[in-house]
Amino acid sequence: MDAESLVQSWRNGRASVAADGRIAMRSVASLTLAEKFRRAYKWIVETAVLSSHIDLEFGAPVRLIRGQHQVIVHEGEGYCSFILLPLLTLMTSRRMVFVGAPGRGKTSVATLMSLLAGHELDEVRRSIQHGHPQLTIADLLGAPIPSELIRADDAKDIRVSWRDWIGMRVKIIDEYNRIPTKTQSALLSLMSEGYAEMYEQVVHAGKSAWFLTANDDLGGGTFPVIDALKDRIDIVVRCTPFHAQHLGVLDRRIASARNAEEYIPDDVVFTASELAEVNREVRAVEMPADVLDLTGFLFGQLDFCRQASDRLEFMNKDTLTLAGRRLGHVCNEDCPLDKHENLCTQSENGVSPRAYQSLIHYARALAWFRGRTAVSIEEVRRLAPWVLFDKLKVNSQSGFFQKGENKVLLTDRVSWIDQLFDRATQQYSAYEVSREPILALHRQAESGFGGLSTSEMRRRTGAVKQAIEQLVNKHELNGPVYEDLLRLKQLYSRYRDMLNQRP
Repeated sequence: MDAESLVQSWRNGRASVAADGRIAMRSVASLTLAEKFRRAYKWIVETAVLSSHIDLEFGAPVRLIRGQHQVIVHEGEGYCSFILLPLLTLMTSRRMVFVGAPGRGKTSVATLMSLLAGHELDEVRRSIQHGHPQLTIADLLGAPIPSELIRADDAKDIRVSWRDWIGMRVKIIDEYNRIPTKTQSALLSLMSEGYAEMYEQVVHAGKSAWFLTANDDLGGGTFPVIDALKDRIDIVVRCTPFHAQHLGVLDRRIASARNAEEYIPDDVVFTASELAEVNREVRAVEMPADVLDLTGFLFGQLDFCRQASDRLEFMNKDTLTLAGRRLGHVCNEDCPLDKHENLCTQSENGVSPRAYQSLIHYARALAWFRGRTAVSIEEVRRLAPWVLFDKLKVNSQSGFFQKGENKVLLTDRVSWIDQLFDRATQQYSAYEVSREPILALHRQAESGFGGLSTSEMRRRTGAVKQAIEQLVNKHELNGPVYEDLLRLKQLYSRYRDMLNQRP
């Protein structure tokens, strides 16, 4: 900007000289909460956390290809997942894990989220819980007051000095994979149930966002994270590497002896009431039925295993897990399904209902952040890799990964889940014509059973039975067919139960 333009911008600013010579300031136009969050994102990526990685992109892709390598640019807006996903976690009060090598900024970004929630920097630094092999439950949660232990005649009379961090709006656990298993169990109770108990005294965590960190290197004396605690994590984000173009900013920080978190702008700090309102607005964002249907189409295939049982209801990977077997034991030449086309062969497991809930909640938050009133499939598709990042276990023995061009997906989990979603979208479109009569029967039942005559009930029961027969006879038993057979069988059972209740 040249000198003249700079001076003109000052003239057009908030300050002006009144008739009596005093300086007058115009009030700043109020921002909506979504605009305030977008301003917070912009300040972080431009000032606080230096990242050149834009990996959450929207709009039509444009592929720039040379040989085997390609660069994909998008016509819509783009965001850095390392910054945006923590913001979505703050606005939804959910739980996330940062993964990455030491020094990548995991704790720094978590600290920024706490500052955005209105906590003071010194308070945040004192509240961070650092995982280490000797961390006890008392270190994490608190301990009884010694004098109370001496005087008390009953456990109910013992007062506990709880740690202050438990009541904070943002909770940060650094290197949680270094916490001993017993202490992890105490953390699990606080995170999942929202309270902790000791000597019959209870402390409540309140509405809060959780940020946990873990290094990629899980060796060196760390503890394996218990599965129940992993399942409570809603989303995982990878830290982004530093780009040399930002060296000048680092040099200025050294010269000024100040870090970004020391001068966070007041206009991007949220009050407790504002965050509560954000949560309400996010939950009000519409989730269209077709978006839910496509999401279920993908997740349902991941649960399916044709070789797990000869009974329809038990043809899932949970059956294998309970029997102590892995998918690789049965996903072989004995299974007639094409290992390159069927998505069920790629993952060792399916996902729990918590993964559905996490994806729906974050998709609503992302749509709200983008200024939309309803979720589109784009939001779900961009978030699915991060929600499923630590929940899906790849079946490296699948024939799909034996092809040279697919082997790289074994190391890049985000791209692997991306291609799962893209393949599911293609299959969804191809299967749509065959599936429409089944969905029509389902919609008919969802409209209610009130006033239906016995003859109409019998007609509908017959139509469902016929649909099951057609599906079995005309289609291969794969993931999508399995899902529709379960839907139809449940519908058939509902009609039969109602008929049996009639005289």
